Amino acid sequence: MLQYIFQNKLAEDNRSPIFTWTVSGHQYGFFQFEIIFWIQVFAIVLLVGLFACLMWTITYHGILQRRGTTSSFLIGFGIVCPLMVWFPFWLLQYLDVSNKIIRFCSSAIYPVVTVFHTIEAMYGFCPGGVEDSYWNYILYNACVLDIQYELNKKTEKKHPIKSTIRDQLMILLNFVKYLFLLGIYISLLSTRVEPYITNANGNEPGFELAHLIDFNLFRNNMVATILFQMTLTTFTIALSGMVSIMFGVKTSEAMKNPVFESTSPSDFWGKRWNLIIHGSLKRGVFKPVYKKCSSKAWAVLATFLASGAFHEYLLLVVFWDGKHKGIDIAFGKNTAFMLWNAGIVTVEHFIGNSFVFQWIKRTFPRPLVTFMILCTALPIAHWFIHPYSKTGVFDDLVLGFPMVK
Repeated sequence: MLQYIFQNKLAEDNRSPIFTWTVSGHQYGFFQFEIIFWIQVFAIVLLVGLFACLMWTITYHGILQRRGTTSSFLIGFGIVCPLMVWFPFWLLQYLDVSNKIIRFCSSAIYPVVTVFHTIEAMYGFCPGGVEDSYWNYILYNACVLDIQYELNKKTEKKHPIKSTIRDQLMILLNFVKYLFLLGIYISLLSTRVEPYITNANGNEPGFELAHLIDFNLFRNNMVATILFQMTLTTFTIALSGMVSIMFGVKTSEAMKNPVFESTSPSDFWGKRWNLIIHGSLKRGVFKPVYKKCSSKAWAVLATFLASGAFHEYLLLVVFWDGKHKGIDIAFGKNTAFMLWNAGIVTVEHFIGNSFVFQWIKRTFPRPLVTFMILCTALPIAHWFIHPYSKTGVFDDLVLGFPMVK
């Protein structure tokens, strides 16, 4: 069954247009998305989730029940985390998965989140109520997204809000909306993630400071950042729908339009961008480090360093299959990008409440404030973007979306 699902390698865009038309001598066609693309996405996530469930069981009985003991740390750092990191490599090799987006999905959700949830379990920073029962802990990990709770007045305990058919239909409609919106955006780009000519390449060793003032690079980074946001939004909505149907609970949004609505660097990273990872890093890295050293600056640095490390891991999973010979990845650039932003957030912590910055927030139009915030990262965003855009990752993405070309 699995071999049948994954027999289509989705390595090339061989779609035929449903219909075509000609404008000013140029022929265009409308291409339907590959349904098998989304079937493979859901299948790979479920398979990794099933293995992760075994890890959560070990964590609940071997760590939560023995927190603070030597054995709990040995189980966490010696068994659960290494096995969870290793499993996608084995699964992808077994299923012979080639599509880079499918490979990315195998590692970007359950392996990363489970590692940080395991660390938070060892250090005692699980959210309230999660440890009350085995089912609560499994549900917390399986949902990945933050579950919405309501207070039961009789028991005075919080219980997950159940999702209704209407909730699930709204998620489906939202997913379809973003499916077409992202398809339109990809169509406008004509699959070119870098529409403006530049010599900059963030997927090469070294750091060229002259590129910091390359306006075309700045514009390309903005185009790609919007693409990243729309892609993450689409996939997290799909994940929300899967969770809602499987577990019957309502979850919170993972992406809150950071590129167009952020009011500060900390607002961008802490309240809007990929809140799945934010929550995991906050409880699994920031709080344990802050507890040890009582320094917010060091805790922020450790958090962004951990973020950089897991992004390097994602790149390793995507390209570690022996089929991408000739493609070199500049490992370390993702971490450098995250450390840069750690510095920005730390500086904000010390001077963000000063008169000039508060005056800017109150006086300037919000879109301008947001753009100024983006300018703290866009000049070096290619350190993060190019390992994906220069290696054909986005070429594999287009298969999942309707488009015109």
